[in-house]
Amino acid sequence: MNEVETILRFLEDTGVPYRAFSHEKTDVLAEKIRHDEAAGIFGAAHCKNLLLANRQKTRLFLLTMGFEKRFRTGPVSRQMGSGRLNFAEEAEMARVLHTVPGMVSPLELLFDKGREVAYSMDKSLLEERLLCFHPGIDTTTVVFRTEDFINGILPALGVSPTFVDMDLVEE
Repeated sequence: MNEVETILRFLEDTGVPYRAFSHEKTDVLAEKIRHDEAAGIFGAAHCKNLLLANRQKTRLFLLTMGFEKRFRTGPVSRQMGSGRLNFAEEAEMARVLHTVPGMVSPLELLFDKGREVAYSMDKSLLEERLLCFHPGIDTTTVVFRTEDFINGILPALGVSPTFVDMDLVEE
């Protein structure tokens, strides 16, 4: 079983409702929204996920934020309780989360058996009704109700998120 199948099986096993659909690869938000609407999904928040490491490369952090938000390392690092964060190396992403750049999502925390990755999420996403993530491949999207993600998926992954205010980052 590959990583995508493992993630989808995990989602089935949690009993948390979700929708999964296939689509063409795109990095443009308007196209992502068109794919959603073609699948009958309206108003879902698309998320950008960044795997970050501290300067010493001794700690890893996964940050989920709105697709349209900007990442600025200084303010985010302070809120996450770390020294300056940089993007993690591709080898670390593959080793810990079994994924590659452009496809990382909190669903890959399933593969973090050593609990090496601290998970943070932009608190403004809590106001969204639906969240979208890739399950390890950028031509499939899974959609959850936000409350099901926070109260069902994350606990099933053994993850307790911390929340950051990305709006502070924009100032």
